[in-house]
Amino acid sequence: MKKSVPILLVFITSLIFIAEYFVIPELKGTVTMLQNWGIILTAFTLGFGAVNMIMFHGKQVSRRAKGQWPYSLWLLIILVLFTLVGVIMGATSTQYSWLYSSSYFALSATVYSSLGFYMTSGIYRALRAKNAESALLLIVGVIVLARNAPALAAQFPILVNMDSWLSSVPTTSAQRGIMIGAALGAIALGLRTMIGRETGFLGQTTEGEKGG
Repeated sequence: MKKSVPILLVFITSLIFIAEYFVIPELKGTVTMLQNWGIILTAFTLGFGAVNMIMFHGKQVSRRAKGQWPYSLWLLIILVLFTLVGVIMGATSTQYSWLYSSSYFALSATVYSSLGFYMTSGIYRALRAKNAESALLLIVGVIVLARNAPALAAQFPILVNMDSWLSSVPTTSAQRGIMIGAALGAIALGLRTMIGRETGFLGQTTEGEKGG
């Protein structure tokens, strides 16, 4: 029952959505109702996640977990503060906007500045001409980097044309190929989920999935 009923519900719901989109537009009302139920379930899931996070970090604080409990305590304080300000004063209030801007933007800038070092290291490892493919990648990377340097772009206008061609022809072609592959993969995953071959959404895997 724990496996059959959810798979049956997914199968019926998927059929309704497919039928409404391709065959029976009169099912629009039913689809809208199901979408609203999905939004409600998502909200409950977020609430359950918040409760689970409070319980986990509350245990970390009560047990004084070494090297962890001060961060857990600070997380709980910020979570409660944001919740109270958002519920009492509204998510569009000046106070909530100030909290969001003063914390989130500062943390984002910090994370991006830290990622800069990892990105530089990754670029160094990737742009090494070990073979023909990596040499081609190195050449393209140098052209793009030089194009984004104002002094070099002004001194060598041909870089602008080369960068525009690279962006509009090879890059666009590769992106479209990736999108087509991703779309086919999504269709295959959807069909496998409908027929019960893909049970990852249940938190379990079948024997066929375990074997690849």
